[in-house]
Amino acid sequence: MRYYKIVLFLLVFYGCQSTDNRAVEATKNLMTNYAAGYDTLAIPALGISYQNNLKGMALPDTLDRQEAFFQSYQKELAKIDATNLPKDLLRDYELLAFEISLQLERIQLERAHQTTYKNRPISEEGIYFVPNGKAWYRYFLKRWLMADVDPEGMIEFGMKEIQSVQRDIQKLQRDLGFRQDTLAFYEHLNEPLFKEKSKRKIQRLFEARQEIVKKNLSVCFKNTEVSSPNIARGDNPELSQVPAYYRSATTTFYYNISEEPFNKRLVDLLYLHEAIPGHHYQIQIQKLYEDSVPVFFQYLPQSVYREGWAAYVEELGEEMGLYRTLYDLMGKHEWNLVRSVRVVLDVGLNYQGWSDEKALAFWKTNINNQEDIAMREINRMRRWPVQVITYKYGAARILEKRRAAKLKGGFDLKDFHQEILSRGAVF
Repeated sequence: MRYYKIVLFLLVFYGCQSTDNRAVEATKNLMTNYAAGYDTLAIPALGISYQNNLKGMALPDTLDRQEAFFQSYQKELAKIDATNLPKDLLRDYELLAFEISLQLERIQLERAHQTTYKNRPISEEGIYFVPNGKAWYRYFLKRWLMADVDPEGMIEFGMKEIQSVQRDIQKLQRDLGFRQDTLAFYEHLNEPLFKEKSKRKIQRLFEARQEIVKKNLSVCFKNTEVSSPNIARGDNPELSQVPAYYRSATTTFYYNISEEPFNKRLVDLLYLHEAIPGHHYQIQIQKLYEDSVPVFFQYLPQSVYREGWAAYVEELGEEMGLYRTLYDLMGKHEWNLVRSVRVVLDVGLNYQGWSDEKALAFWKTNINNQEDIAMREINRMRRWPVQVITYKYGAARILEKRRAAKLKGGFDLKDFHQEILSRGAVF
């Protein structure tokens, strides 16, 4: 009897193992074949301009071919028993299923547009004014964020973030001795001592931050053998109004200097976001793992991951040896508040049809001291719906994963960062 039980156990055990292995192999093969087939469809990558995205809609016969392709892989995915897939592979399986559902949603939107609105030009006023614009916005929201989210949920998320950052600013205001006098606090922040006119000194400020961060990188990260980015003043007219940007082609962190003196409170924040451990570091590390992630990842929008990561690492400033004064920390809070307000504004402008006046009033109600960039940001959101949300939403996703990992016990920050960085494109 005992021998019979052992044999039965082995049969069941190895039978399950065989089933699991078959599911694993089937999933991996399907992902590889999907990527190869997708490549033949020549679907344009998601661009930041809604106009360019909509102008690139496929012809009806091409849509038919795309639809047949995605429906066939949707059926193949459904045949796989995913219940016993390893955790990472299960996540990839679910991601591919979601990606296919988004592609089919896009095809239906394009087909409806060509059937009903074929000869109507794409409005330059914003996606809200495009025929079926609200449906398009819902689609782009999910596409940019690679998550099953909706505009109503984004407004709730944005308002919570606004309130959280405002509390941080109020605490810092009290810590600096301006307990109730908010006007005096912001007048103080506009004093010349927080501004820098010398281009040479601004360059040195960023170079000094680079040296500090490189020395402290091992506090939070396993891989410290990365090259340092170049640091230079921005030279791209199209990006002249943003405070800074990174170009992987030149491995350079560019900072911009407008006509006004440079705000020194932004130095720590901008270096962390654009250079190390932000965009420059993330891209360098991602290259090490290119062969270990599913090939279909290359076709996914990456902004929510890349901008989310760069916004997340701004929270590591103290560990990196930065935010040495409350004013440096205030720089982080100031820009964090802008990003939080942009979440609500993006939905308001592009889904609810807010006027510029209503959007500007919301900005002024929630942000002190930054009216000079308000219309620039409002115009950006009209041209590039959802793109600005990727910063806050992506960072929130990483922070949520970190909190969950800590609750499990045995948390190691370096291991956590390595896991996020090694997966690439999404989290």
